[in-house]
Amino acid sequence: MENKLNNQVCPTCQSSTNSFVAGAAIGAVLGAVLGLMLSPASGEQNRRNLVKAAGNTKKYVEDKVDDLEEAYEDAREDAEEFIHQVEKKAAPLKRQASRYAVSTLNAVEDTAKDAKKKFFRGVRI
Repeated sequence: MENKLNNQVCPTCQSSTNSFVAGAAIGAVLGAVLGLMLSPASGEQNRRNLVKAAGNTKKYVEDKVDDLEEAYEDAREDAEEFIHQVEKKAAPLKRQASRYAVSTLNAVEDTAKDAKKKFFRGVRI
């Protein structure tokens, strides 16, 4: 049985990642604008600070995206293992149910044959 998790993307995980990245970007831009407007430093110093802050923000976002990707991969692996364990535990039950169904059908068939014989024994044509 093919595992359907292998080629699917978790919509919730993707949405959370996109929301996080968008929020981080908006926060960085707003922080930079406010910092420039309220800063007592010179323009040159502000540009250096802005480049440094942008670099730090980029690194922070990259680290968080890496963390989210790793968490997603761990969750996917856990789900695959869980599915494997369920399939492994369900296999004997499936075999047992099949055997029970076959024996029940055989018993019903035998009962029907016996009833047919009894019915036609009393009928004379």
